Amino acid sequence: MQRPSVDPAFTFGVSLAVSVLLWFPTLRGAMSGQIEITDAGIRYFLALAIAWAGVYGVSALVAMYASKPRAPQSPPPDEPRHEPVPARRETDAVPVDATAQSPDALDTNAA
Repeated sequence: MQRPSVDPAFTFGVSLAVSVLLWFPTLRGAMSGQIEITDAGIRYFLALAIAWAGVYGVSALVAMYASKPRAPQSPPPDEPRHEPVPARRETDAVPVDATAQSPDALDTNAA
């Protein structure tokens, strides 16, 4: 079975960077002497395991969605297509508006 995946080296590299960010407060405590070095090491390996699981889960999800082909777009079924209305030509007769009056009959002073 062919499963989509991300490069394992990339996944591990990103998880290393994330684990160092998670472990940084412990590093500061270990350097100042507040945390034993063995406890700091155990905390780092736990941070690495959590970071690797998270990065692997996200990358597997992204790879799965990226590998799915898109469904072909089909036109809507049996919808009438609207043809564009043709424009008037210069040689066509101008229709006479029934409500239009002669220019002399129009009152231009509306006040």
